[in-house]
Amino acid sequence: MIELLIYGIGILLAFFMAWSMGANDASNPTECAVGAGVISMKRAVVLFAIFAALGGIMLGPLVMKTVDRGLISRGQLSPEVVTVGSLTAVLSAALWVTFSTWRGMPVSTTHSIIGGVLGFGLIVAPSLIQWGTLGIVVLSLIMSPILSLLLAVGLFYFFRAYFRKVRRERSNLFLICSLVYVFAFATLVSIFKQILKWGTIEAIFSSFLLALIFPTLSAYAFRRRYGKFEATQSMSYLLIVVLCFSAFAFGANDMANATGVFITPTQNLMGTLPEGGVMLMLAAVGALGVAIGGLTWGYKVINTAAYQVTRLDPLSGAAAEYSNAITVFLFTVVPTFLIGFGMPISTTQSSIGSIIGVGLAMKGLTGISKKTTGKILAFWILTIPCVALLSMSLFWLFSHVVAIL
Repeated sequence: MIELLIYGIGILLAFFMAWSMGANDASNPTECAVGAGVISMKRAVVLFAIFAALGGIMLGPLVMKTVDRGLISRGQLSPEVVTVGSLTAVLSAALWVTFSTWRGMPVSTTHSIIGGVLGFGLIVAPSLIQWGTLGIVVLSLIMSPILSLLLAVGLFYFFRAYFRKVRRERSNLFLICSLVYVFAFATLVSIFKQILKWGTIEAIFSSFLLALIFPTLSAYAFRRRYGKFEATQSMSYLLIVVLCFSAFAFGANDMANATGVFITPTQNLMGTLPEGGVMLMLAAVGALGVAIGGLTWGYKVINTAAYQVTRLDPLSGAAAEYSNAITVFLFTVVPTFLIGFGMPISTTQSSIGSIIGVGLAMKGLTGISKKTTGKILAFWILTIPCVALLSMSLFWLFSHVVAIL
């Protein structure tokens, strides 16, 4: 009975974690569009809430298994220990993310939940921690902002060189539609292959054809709104489209941070429910929390990332947002074909890395705010140790209260 009560509290805390993620990470897909002045913050957050929820429900289960079982061998732990450990991991991460959001600082929810899992793992059984898997995850967390920064620099120079010349409307149309097609294709492949379990060739061929729908619809909508595919309008429209894809990618990659640790406890309590059903149910809970978080406190971190790191315009914003989105998709989708599950990277670090990249490309070191960037880096460095220590303390306290150790 006590285990069921603790599990119920844990699910509420998972919802709290999802809310804190939405509040802190709403800036990741929206900051560039808002900072460039192409969409209001309110409309950007609404789009974030819709597409992040869709991504979490449709593709979130791809990463859940990494967070749930990839870091600690939970099968060797008792259900009571797993349940209390999951509770403390989520609570510790949610408290840190909420504090950071209150301070307006974009932090990694991925780092936070990993710190929470490691914290109770170090108390219970350090030998069960899969250090090899942790090394791969940490490597991806380091690589993502660097890759995003480099992509942002490259895309900025490409866009600037491309639109510096006066080009025919057909050329601008082809560029924008090609960029939209890349995301549509990647999204459909992952859905057909991983969710619907289609064969690789069948999934790729179907995605190749069906992905044409998205640039076609985008071109039609652009024409209705702007009339002509001119440079500034093209970049502005691309920012909004990529905002939607980036929010979808965020939901797919980060939903596991709120709910992934509860797969095993849920299956322990609902033995008749298949794993796929468990992950879908938890993804729906997380999606609701993320949407509400973005709509309530999302503006706090957006103000920091959109206006205080560097000054953005439609061209630099499009380069930054596109590089961020493609980086997240690369780490979420590609590994599923190679190792069977997506890598949980930090979308926050990827996003900030892309903004720093375009700032450096535009004006060098003078193009970024050293004060704001320094504060953000300090919060990044403190995340894992602070959350791990908090998780260790809470697990020790809760385990003695319910007498499981």
